[in-house]
Order: sequence, then structure tokens, then C-alpha cells
Amino acid sequence: MTTALHEALTPADVAAANALTRRWLASRDEIPAAASGLGIWPLLAMLANGAVGETHSELLAALGLDATRAAALPRRLLDGARAADGLNLALGVWAGPEVVLDPDWTAELPVEAIGSLTGDAAADKAALDAWAAANTDGLIEAMPVDLDADDPIELLLASALLVRTGWAVEFEETSYAPFATGPWSGLERPRILRATYGEDVLRVAEDATVLTVRGDGDIDVLLGLGRDDLAPHEVMSALLDAADPSWGRSATSLAVGEQAIGVRVSEYMAASPQTGPEIGATAVAFDVTADLDLTGDAEALGLTLAADRERARFERLAARRLFVSQARQSCTARFGPTGFEAAAVTVMAMAGYGFAPVFEHRRVRADVVFDRPFAYMAVHRPTGLVLVAGWVAEPALA
Repeated sequence: MTTALHEALTPADVAAANALTRRWLASRDEIPAAASGLGIWPLLAMLANGAVGETHSELLAALGLDATRAAALPRRLLDGARAADGLNLALGVWAGPEVVLDPDWTAELPVEAIGSLTGDAAADKAALDAWAAANTDGLIEAMPVDLDADDPIELLLASALLVRTGWAVEFEETSYAPFATGPWSGLERPRILRATYGEDVLRVAEDATVLTVRGDGDIDVLLGLGRDDLAPHEVMSALLDAADPSWGRSATSLAVGEQAIGVRVSEYMAASPQTGPEIGATAVAFDVTADLDLTGDAEALGLTLAADRERARFERLAARRLFVSQARQSCTARFGPTGFEAAAVTVMAMAGYGFAPVFEHRRVRADVVFDRPFAYMAVHRPTGLVLVAGWVAEPALA
């Protein structure tokens, strides 16, 4: 039986996932053209489920979940995404021939999520690329991983996310009426989109204005416009705040002649009376892609210890000593007159570093010395039958 996404995730889960996205994006020098914190979230849970000690604690803190919830997250998220309209999520694990995965760890994942790396880089890359393409409907054609890295990959964790929706109200597209002012006024033939909404889909605040473009299913796309003097990080922060319906105020509360960021309120004469909100929107189509190296985001993602060759601890994942050697994401998003689609493939690649012992467990040792006469006997182990017995009065001499 499938579980709806809202049943699979509690409000606290959603808040934790969103907090990860906020913290991650805020930590980067630039806001990427396309990125998915949700694509990272289940992989951190999978890593946490296989980690011990401080590595485990750091990953749980980044997830915003306790150990019990983290253990259940990958499967619950998969089940919820499967039942969601316009959303697809896949998780994959590929282990090399030297890695024996802990059965308790793999039990939290669907059987079909577990695969193998052969060690043939060309063959493995082809198989991984095929998985990425199949689970993003071709939007991401290659797995963002380097199989020829100095640290050979022995374990690979990946997520593939696909989001797709049509618009409840489609835009009209034109490229013959470019913007008269502003930084885009010099563009030649921009794809300008226009729509009129009879719903309360525009909210304003002191620092930003947010338009909600409603999808024809369960997915909406929010567009945020900030003050001219705001940095991209500040606008993104405001947009993330606007996920809360209580953010800002409705643009319908603005008086004629009153302005907000990017918004002007006017009046005109019409043949029929107004019966509800009327919101006009002018936007642009976009098609963006980003290839992100997440290793520089280790602190924000809780990977500081996990990516440390000497300190990473994943004994509950596999017997072999492993650390996160690569963390990458490829993400693409397309916004057009009829709908929106986006895809992200995220990978956490793990390399091994031998079987060096970890001296942290207390042990008890007893030593015995046979330095005087003693007895002995030989016993048939399966039955307990004594075969030979004796006494050694003196040792043999050379």
C-alpha cells in the first residue's frame, strides 16, 4: 500500500528538510542556478544509518532528525514520493567487490536499490548514466561522479529526483515585446510570459514580492523578486520564508496607486463587475543547469567527519573502512508557458582505506603460563568423548 507524502513525512520532517536546504544554500558563495536540498537529504540519512560515534552525531544534526526517524526516512520518502503527483524519487546503492554491506543497513532500502560496481570504469559509468537518465526521464543524462579519481570508488550512494507539472493557468509567450527598462532591457527576443490570475497568488513584503504559479496537480512554483539592493542570498532567504503561508500580505490589500517591489496597483474600466482578485503576471521562461561539487559544503551538510579519511566511521554500513571521497549534484530546471520540470541527481561516493584497527574498545585479557607439571586430555569434540589424557611431569628436552 502506498503512503501519501504528507503521511510519510511529519511537519517536523518537512521543517528539517527545508532547514537543510536553507543552511546549504546560505553557505555557498553563490546561489546555484539549480539545486536540490531534497536530493541530498535522503543520502545523508543513508550515511547516518551506517555511521557510528561522532560521524553519526554530525550527520543526524545536519538532517535535523533523531536516529529512529533517520533510519526510516529513505524508505518512507520513497513511498511518499511514489504516491505524489508530479514527483519521482529513486535511490541507488552500488558496492564494489571488496565491500560487504551490513544486512541491517540494506534492510532499510528496497531490494531493487542495491547494485554492484564491477571495477570496469567504462562499463560502470555506462550503467550509472543509464540509471540517472531513466530516473529523470532523460533530463540528467550522466551520473555526476568521477570513476577515475585517485581514491577508487568502492561504494556509491545516489538519489534521482524528477519534478514535473503543468500550469493551472498557462502563460502566453511573446518575444516581440522586450522589457523597456531594467537589466534585461537590452536582451534580444527574450521569452516573455504573461498570465492573468483570478486567485490571490501574489504576496508582498518590505524586502520581496512572491508570485505563486499554481500547477495543475500538487506542485506549485514560487517566484521571488527582491529589492534592488538585496544580495541573491537575501532574496533566496525571503523566498524560503514565503513557503509559510503567513509570510507577507496579499497584494490585494494594496490601494490603487500603491506600489510594492515589482508591483503597481492601478484601476481601469471594464464591461463586467469584478468578482474576485485580478493578478497580472509577467515573467520569463528559463532553462538552467548547475553541476555542483558538494565537498566544499561539508560543514553545512554534516559531512566534515564523513569526508575525513582518518576520522570517518561507518562500521554499521560495511566492514571495510570507508569515507566520503566525492559529493556532487547535477540539477536542471525548465520554466515555460505550459509548465515546469526539474531533475537532480546527487551522489555520495565512498572510497576505502584499508583495515586499520581502531583502538577505542575496552578488552579483557587473561594470560596463563604452564611452568610446572600439568594434566592434559584429548577429546572428541562433537561427542565430548575423551580420547587421550595424561600428565606432564617434565617437559621434553632438545
